[in-house]
Amino acid sequence: MATNYVHDMTEGNEISLLVKFSLPMLIGNIFQQLYNVINSIVVGKFIGASALAAVGATGSLSWLFSSICIGLGVGIGIIISQYFGAKKEAYVKKAIANSIYVIVASGAIMSIFGVIFARPVLQLLNTPAEILNNAAAFLRIICAGMIIMAAYNAVASILMALGDSKTPLKVLIFSCAVNVVLDLIFVLKFGLGVAGTAYATVTSQAVAALGCIGFALLKNPYFKLSREHLKINWPIIIKCIKIGIPQD
Repeated sequence: MATNYVHDMTEGNEISLLVKFSLPMLIGNIFQQLYNVINSIVVGKFIGASALAAVGATGSLSWLFSSICIGLGVGIGIIISQYFGAKKEAYVKKAIANSIYVIVASGAIMSIFGVIFARPVLQLLNTPAEILNNAAAFLRIICAGMIIMAAYNAVASILMALGDSKTPLKVLIFSCAVNVVLDLIFVLKFGLGVAGTAYATVTSQAVAALGCIGFALLKNPYFKLSREHLKINWPIIIKCIKIGIPQD
């Protein structure tokens, strides 16, 4: 099943394939870090040092949840690339369908946990009282959007597993631009403060997720799923979790 957006990495010049595939991934990793950089710049410049400290206090917890999302995405991508390389098209579609269940369930759990326990966990980490309210507000909003982040990472990993590393990069670059614009609008125009930067981040991540999902459904033939592919396959689900969240 060959299209302009599905590439078999086992055919062609190895060096050329690796460079063309890996370069967008490397650039994408840089742009993924820009979310936090942009938030810090806007908060520090337009809100103040206390607000910047509040955002910084959430860094380790935000990174923990983000790492889980990224790990699950990588696990899903590995399984799909294995089936794709083995020319098992039906199993590629089954893996895509079952990865949706993994992402929805794990994203929902992280979102609920984060929203409920953001403040208590920050208190356990001895977050200073003067920045606690802002830090908790920021973290709750970011955690509420974890299911969105998980969706983007999963779909991006699936597209890359099928040989398309350019589309996730294009969507991510556009999403970062949206984040900058929304940061300035929410903070300067609407005066939402620290919460505004969190809303901007979640909204821009939603743009990235919807962009990848929409593209995949329209352009990638492996996302044309039938009822047979949508059946729950526990071995695939368990493999996604085991590879995405290492047990050791």
